Amino acid sequence: MFGVAGGVLMHRFNLLQHACETWVAAMASAPIVLMYPLFLVIFGRNAWTIIMMGFFAALPPVILKTIEGIAGTRKVLVNVGRSFNLNATQQFWKILFPAALPTIFVGLRLGLIFALINIVGVEFLINFGGLGQLINELAERYDLAGTYAAICFVILVSIVFFMALEKAERWLRPVD
Repeated sequence: MFGVAGGVLMHRFNLLQHACETWVAAMASAPIVLMYPLFLVIFGRNAWTIIMMGFFAALPPVILKTIEGIAGTRKVLVNVGRSFNLNATQQFWKILFPAALPTIFVGLRLGLIFALINIVGVEFLINFGGLGQLINELAERYDLAGTYAAICFVILVSIVFFMALEKAERWLRPVD
């Protein structure tokens, strides 16, 4: 939600896009999981640290793909909207957003992957709970079967999230 809104705002205001897009791309390539000590200082050793780590890891790909999707809308579609005298809001909801939806969902999938990796990694590092802590505890006890089972469960969770996102995309974008 925030990533899509940020991408729309950055596309709408060229100055904002030129000022921030490089920083967002740099944030997308940065290993956010290594910033966990800073997040621990800011949010404390609680669930907010894990939530915010996942949020900040997922944000850049969603913003970048939203900008790419809206900018990649064919000009002929925009010109048809103008010929029908659509205002900017109507043009966005009837032309730009539906045309950008496939690319936006690519960004959501990437964001989901980045968030899941960072969340499990932070749980592993700070031993706060969740699947990361479970993997850490099993590995420390040299329970290899349990460790691999927990890792496979993380993979299963990511597959379920991915399938739910695909279902949401099909619901929002029915095939003609």
